[in-house]
Amino acid sequence: MLQSILSNLAIILLLHLIMSMIMLQREKLSTFTFRSLTILLMSASVITMFYLPIRFDNYWVDMRFIPLVFFAYFYGWKIAIPALFIASFWRFLMGGDGMAPGIIFGMVGPTLLALAFHSRLETEKKYFEKLSIIIGCWLISDVPIIFLIPNGLEIFKDIALIRVMSFVATSFIWYIFIIQNRQLHILHKKLIKLAGEDPLTKLLNKRTFFENIDDKVKQIKPNHYIAMIDIDHFKEINDTYGHLAGDKIITDVATILKKYENDTVQIGRYGGEEFILYIGSATNTSAKELIKKIHEDIQSHEFKMDDYEPLRLTVSIGLAILEKNSTLLHTVNKADINLYMAKKSGRNRLICS
Repeated sequence: MLQSILSNLAIILLLHLIMSMIMLQREKLSTFTFRSLTILLMSASVITMFYLPIRFDNYWVDMRFIPLVFFAYFYGWKIAIPALFIASFWRFLMGGDGMAPGIIFGMVGPTLLALAFHSRLETEKKYFEKLSIIIGCWLISDVPIIFLIPNGLEIFKDIALIRVMSFVATSFIWYIFIIQNRQLHILHKKLIKLAGEDPLTKLLNKRTFFENIDDKVKQIKPNHYIAMIDIDHFKEINDTYGHLAGDKIITDVATILKKYENDTVQIGRYGGEEFILYIGSATNTSAKELIKKIHEDIQSHEFKMDDYEPLRLTVSIGLAILEKNSTLLHTVNKADINLYMAKKSGRNRLICS
């Protein structure tokens, strides 16, 4: 019996290991692929338990509801219901006297109970509630024994303690692993985000901007534009108001620029008081209109300064189109040259090519 319990536990831990590997690739997988893999993995683990029963005299049981309950609780009905259907259909094909109660009470009932609590997933500190779910699922699974088989009450008394202890212990172990994995996944996403953004403005940093735009240039066929935006007379702002005020000006300009971000417009901080902007799927006219709108927005904005009157400032902008057989770096260089020309010719203007 102990060997069978450990076999069921091993299946659950193997399921967790494979699921952890899938989660590491989550960002690279489509939603359909992720759900399909998860459903197949969950179904396979439940079906495997059918063939590794825990024996109590002539009565056979297993831990099939634990994967169903956990996936229902953590992932909801879109994954739990298809996996439940696959596992139930397989059990139906296996037949036998315990087929119907095994499906209804061993799988369907516990899964529906867990789904009822899926919306409370984020209340992670309500451990008593989570323990109650496991115990409730055990009762749904095992109490029918009393009424469905001869000497059911005696059998229930014999197996109740070891069954509930094995369910609670296994669930506790798996829950700890899942929570640790979720926390590591969240931390991993935060680290990736921090590594890819400018710490002052929270815009994309130069490296990540180039990586993202390089992908867009390869995938999207229509015109691509790069704009370089530089705050005019920024050194004088630093010298007059101090570097903290200068940082505030940079973050305020970044906030204005963020308003224009969407699927075809991305913005990054190039360095110092200089920003870089990508425009995709645009025409010469629409790209220029967008840049002029940004230019006017910044020019009309009042930048509030501590202990000083609100400040107005201007920017110089260089715009360039990515030509056929050209490269992204070459286009950035053209935009940078146009920016230099805009500043040299008096600032507060747009030059494009």
